This record gives sequence, C-alpha cells and structure tokens, in this order.
Amino acid sequence: MKYLEYPLFAEGYVNRFLTAGVFTEVQQFDKVKLHGRVNEWLKKGFAIHENPCRKEFVRKRQENMPDYLELDGATDGKNVEVFGQTRPLIPYFPFGNTGVDGSGFYYCPTWLRMYSYVLLEAERDCDVEFELETCGGVTIWVDGAFVTDFTPFTRNMVKKTTVVLPLKAGKNRLLVCLDDLAERDTDYYFRLKRLGDAALTMLVPVRDEVEADVIGRLENMLDQMYFDKEACISETVKLNISNPFSCPLPVTVAVAPGEFIEKMEGQESLVRTFRYGLEPDQKVLELFESDEIPPGYCYFTACANHQGISLKRKIGNQLVRKEFLEYHEAHLEERKRHILEVITEYAPENTYKAAALLKLGRETERAERILLTELPGVWARKDCSDFHFIIMLYIYRTFYERLSPKLREELELAMCGFRYWIDEPGDDVMWFFSENHALLFHCCQYLAGSWLPDRIFTCSGKNGQEVSARGEELLREWFEGFFEEFITEWNSNAYIPVDVLGLGTLYNLTEPGSEFHQKAKRALDMIFCSLRVNAHKGAVMTSFGRSYEKELKGNYNAGTTSLLYLAYGDGYLNRACNGCIPLALGDYAAPETFKPYGALKENQELIFRNTQGFEKHVNLYLYKNAYALLSTAVGFKPFQKGYQEHIVQSVIDELAQVFVNHPGESFPYGSGRPNFWAGNGSLPLAVQYRNTAILRYRIGREERIGYTHAYIPLSAFTRYLGEDGVIVLEKDGAYIAVKAMNGLTMQQEGPNCFREFMSQGRDNVWVIRAGRMDEYGDLDALLAAFKKMEIRTDGEETVVRDERGTEFLTGPDFLLKVNGETVYDYPLDVEGKLILEECDRG
Repeated sequence: MKYLEYPLFAEGYVNRFLTAGVFTEVQQFDKVKLHGRVNEWLKKGFAIHENPCRKEFVRKRQENMPDYLELDGATDGKNVEVFGQTRPLIPYFPFGNTGVDGSGFYYCPTWLRMYSYVLLEAERDCDVEFELETCGGVTIWVDGAFVTDFTPFTRNMVKKTTVVLPLKAGKNRLLVCLDDLAERDTDYYFRLKRLGDAALTMLVPVRDEVEADVIGRLENMLDQMYFDKEACISETVKLNISNPFSCPLPVTVAVAPGEFIEKMEGQESLVRTFRYGLEPDQKVLELFESDEIPPGYCYFTACANHQGISLKRKIGNQLVRKEFLEYHEAHLEERKRHILEVITEYAPENTYKAAALLKLGRETERAERILLTELPGVWARKDCSDFHFIIMLYIYRTFYERLSPKLREELELAMCGFRYWIDEPGDDVMWFFSENHALLFHCCQYLAGSWLPDRIFTCSGKNGQEVSARGEELLREWFEGFFEEFITEWNSNAYIPVDVLGLGTLYNLTEPGSEFHQKAKRALDMIFCSLRVNAHKGAVMTSFGRSYEKELKGNYNAGTTSLLYLAYGDGYLNRACNGCIPLALGDYAAPETFKPYGALKENQELIFRNTQGFEKHVNLYLYKNAYALLSTAVGFKPFQKGYQEHIVQSVIDELAQVFVNHPGESFPYGSGRPNFWAGNGSLPLAVQYRNTAILRYRIGREERIGYTHAYIPLSAFTRYLGEDGVIVLEKDGAYIAVKAMNGLTMQQEGPNCFREFMSQGRDNVWVIRAGRMDEYGDLDALLAAFKKMEIRTDGEETVVRDERGTEFLTGPDFLLKVNGETVYDYPLDVEGKLILEECDRG
C-alpha cells in the first residue's frame, strides 16, 4: 500500500479522500398539497417552501443512521455497496474545492449518500477541533468509533457545528458519510476545517503501482488548463493543456451542452467524447472544429488516467456558428422559417424538435418517436417537465389529425395524470413557485381541461371542465400580478424565454379576441419592449434577477438573443429554442414601435429607470449609447446573503464585458447557486448615475470567501492598460474602466487566467464606468483619469470623487447623492422613466 500525501495546515480543509461517488435512490413519499405564493421566495428565500417530503425523509433518516463501512486496509479500486449498488473507491481531486462536493440537479426526489475515507496522520495523541459545515447531514467515525451525526438537512442552506476528533499518534482512519434528499437543484457537500495548530497529514491509500509523482503532475496539468478566449466562432477549438511527461499522454475530452434540461429523457446521450494523444512538450490540444458539434455554451471535461485512476476537470466555452451571425432577414416569416430549420438540424431529439418537424410537414414518424420517448418524463412528474409538456399540448391540439391513435391516447393519459398545481397532492419535486413555472402549469391546466371536459384528472379527482375552470382562475391571478409587477427575475436570459414559451403557446391556442389571447399578447408586448430597451448589439447583457454562468458568458447563444433575432432581425440566430418555438409556430409579431430602442444612433444615449417584481422587488438603472452599456440593480438587498442575482454589468459587445461579484464558491464551474461567477455570496450596495456604477461590499465573517473579483476577459478587448488598482479597456470606439479600492490582482494561471481580477478584503469599493472612447481621447488619458479617482469609506458612508470633481456619496440610507443632490426617486413603477436624447460628442 502507498499513500498520496497532503499536508493539513492550520485553518486548512480535509478535502482529500477515497470515495465511490454519490449513490442514489429515488424516493416515494405520502402525497401532499403545498402552500405558498409565487415569487415570494425570491424576496424571503427558498426555505419558505420546504417540501413536506423533506420532513418525511428527515424523520426516516434520523431513525436510521448510516451503516459504518469497514475500510481498514482499503485502497483505490476496492468495491463498496450502498443502496444495492456497487462501485469502486477512487481518489477525490478537489481542484480548488475546499470540501467534498456531489452537488447536482435531480428531477425526482432522490436519496443521496456518499462515503469518504482518508487517513489522518498525527505526530502525537491529541483531540483536534474541526469546524464542520454541510448542505445535508454528516456522520463521522474515527477508527471505527462513532464521533457525531450532524443532521440539519436544511435544503441548500449550509449549517455549521464544531466537532472534536480524537486522534492518536500515527495513522487514524476517518470515515465520513454524507446524506441528503435531492430536490431539483441540490447543494450537497461537506467541509471539514481544521482549527488549532496540531500537525496533521492527509493520507489517501492507493495501490502499490500508483506513483504519487505522476498523479501530482496530472493534477497540476488539469489545474492549469485554459482556453485563450471565451468563444470559438466557426474555428478550431484549442485547449491550452501541457503534457508534463516525456512520453505521449492519452487524454479524453467529454463535451456536454450547458443547458441541462434540453431533454426529459436521455440527457446523457448528448455528451460527446473525443480521444487524443498529447505529445511530449505539447502545450495546445486542438480538439475539433467548432462547427462539428451543435452550437451553444458547452462544458468540456478533460480526463487523464494513471494506473486506473481517472483525474477529471471541467471547463466551459461558447461555440458559435459564424453563419448564424450573418442572418438578419427583413421579413418575420423568413426568420420564423429559419428558426424552425435550425431547430430540426441542431436541437436534440426533444419536444421542440418534434413540433418543428410537424410544422414543416416533415418526418411525422420521427416526431412521434421523439414524443413517445420524452413522455415518461411527464409521467414521472420530473422537475421542468412543464417546459416540455406545454409544447406537447400544442402538438396535440394543432396536429391532432396527423398523430397516430397511440400517441393521441398517450398524450390524453398524460393530460389526465399530470399534477397541475400545489393544491393537488403529490410527492414530486416540481417547482411551482417561480413566475415562469407557474405560468406554464396554469396554461397546461386551462388548456388540457378544456379539451377533455368529461375526463377525470386523477391527481385532483376532478373532471376536465372543473380542472380548466381552476386553470382559468389561476391564469387571471397570474396576469393580474404580471401586469402590475412584471418580471421578478428581472432581465433574466434564462427565464424570460420560458415566460415567452408559456405566453406564446397560450396566444397560439386561444381564439383571437378572447380574454387570454389578448392578455398573452399584452404580456408579450411588455416583454419585447423590455428586451429592446435592454438590448445592446443584439443581446441582453444587463443586471439579471437570476443568472447562470452559461448565460453570463454565452451571449451569442442566449435565449433572449434568439428572441431578438426572431422579433426584430438584429439579434442572432441560435438553437436556444424554448422561447422561440411558440413564436415560430404562431402568428405573433412584436410591435415595431419598440425597435428604435434596441439600436441607438451614433449621437444618442438612453437612460431607463424602473421598479419591478414581486412587492417592488428591484429598482433598475440602465445607461447605454451606441457603443457601450451599463446596468445596475440599485440598492438591492445591500449586504444581505445573495442567491443568483447579478447586480452590475458593463458591456461593449457579446464578448467584451465586465462584471463584479462576491463568489459563492471557491472554485469555477461548480453547480452552486450562487457559484463562482453567477450570483453573489454577499450582495453589495450598488448604485449608478448615468454611466458610472459604484459597488460597496461589506462581507460578513460568516462568509467563507473574503474577496471579490471582476470578470474581465482580456482576449475580448483590442487594448487594455492597468496599474494601481485600475484597469481600462477599449474596443470599437468604446471603453470600460474599473477601479477597486483594495487593488487588483490578475489571475495568471488555470481556467480563469487573464479573465479574473481579484480584490482582497471584506470591505471594498468598486467603480465601473463605460462610454465612448472620445470622452477621454485615448486609453492612456483614461487610465490617468481613473488613477486620480479618490475612494474612501467611513463606517457606512462611501465617497467617490472622480477626476472631474464629481462627488458620489452613499450612506446608511442607501441613497445616492451626486454633488450633494439626491438623484433617485425610487420606487417607480414597471413602466418607469425612459429618456432617449441626443448626446454631446464635443
């Protein structure tokens, strides 16, 4: 037996283990009804909607502590059995993660269990104190003796405790079992932080033939890999990865779409695996031509092996087809046709492709096969099945005569067996409380019930007429709230297309002039007005109410980008089809009156301020001209714990962009909400006046991560300069300037090299300005100006004085004063105040 040895320093984490990964077992519970208000969780936190199935799980788990696994003498490769499943132990490679993490997305309620095993070597007998934090429940044994069973089981909310591990001089066997119930997006991890100063070493037992030096070099190789740029546009995809050996090294790269709900069944079939030989001293691996696989934001998992041990690391990039950027047809019908063609060619075998095939009059049998394959996800009431079910209903109604009797019957059975709302009992983990999900459920309930008025719908026990009446009632409530509050998950590239999916389908399936036809049109008009106002160079790149990394970085492939293409011809064609598909299938046309807001003239600038969302959720400020855009969620929950809210965004184009956040995770490409780039662990006080935004961070000691950082992909700009905590960047006559009170350090290695600019400290101020380069003349003058900018804090007060003498002041009231004058009149209403004016270019 050999050991992979890792020192455990003071305040360090035990994050080296043998593990067999996450074992899963789908659960069934008593069927119950739920209670709550749509969108309320975004204001008060998702914990207000605890699913009763979790209480049942916790009770069951607390009555049955996990079995102890005897792993004395075990090395990698030893099989362990959990839930009747057998898998081998493998070393866990954290790649920056301070804990052991099995987070993921689960469509059905699923019991998760993971065992982790390591030897802790101590120089002397000692009781060592550790801080244990977890999302889940943790059981710990040392040398076979039970230590603790910490079972908070608060969904996606980390809880902490202190444990004392009794260690003897020499090697001590530490076994950790992590349990939880997965309900859709699931944070699932534990972190064990060493307190005190005892000298400890982590020993991971491996087989004799395993060479620790080889493992270390492979791990470093994967840790250092990166892409030169953030998009590959019809070109060779090149991964910077260096072979550390003097002989060829086999490497595999698995490429998966960033969108994880493209299919209800068989999502894993979308993963493509490529095999390569990395030659000695080779530093760049040419993967493939980007047009060889469907476009989109993708995750690349590189894998290298040694003696049966696989080391894997994930990294992301955006694949774009150049031809898609060139389509800007003048006529709406041409753009609809093109969307349908792209869906049939590049979308996976999902419901949206089936609808496109039927609309184009092609391959009815193929469309039927797709639907019959996808229907089990609806039957299982998988989370997000509503995203697909609504188009199944459209297909049923629109193409009824072309469908086989078998498919008609299966669709009718699905309609009668679905769970449509929280007042119907169920034991699934479908999410009902977001605005977009609620809309889809209500549309499905209203439509399905009206088409099958005499059939019994088994979940509610009511007939179709009663089901439809309930859906009608809920739709009226939804529209009343939407017209008053608009979108609570403001500007979200991820969720606005889902709203359009529901509204567009309702519009298509209701009679012109009818109540819901008119309301759907009004709601769609509101959305497209908002998209045009917030659009810049064909994409929506602003502050967001909820964000994911794939949308933040994948602007060419975002759903709102294709919506702008379809509606106005000046976004970009892509295969993000859930929002586009109902519009391509129907006859809705976005009002032309909104078109001028999306593409400003050379001498125009636009300022838009409004308040929107559940109970006036957010105050928004947008500035843009023909060159650049700056957007801020003003005074949004300052210094509170964050979620997926994206607070400030500055852009020149789809790639040349800057934003700042407090990372919710310590490692990139995690699945947390918030994660490394998307969302904030702790929210700032953010304000904006014209083209200047200011963020004040005051990160509490309860937050593990004590720095903030900016996403600045240098490869996307034509020139940049930086010094003394300032970086200024230019492209196409526009600039973005950034200053951090605590200074800036550029990341120069790993996946975020030349993209991440870190600023240490829990109390910090960032200033971002965007505009036309001719405001300053050249980049050197801009750098000099921003270096002169003064930033100071005094308790709750923040003062910024720029090179022109303009003073920005925020205080404990969270208001902004500019040169002593209060500049805000928030809260406003949804319509807000829009100023489109000529700007002085002198």
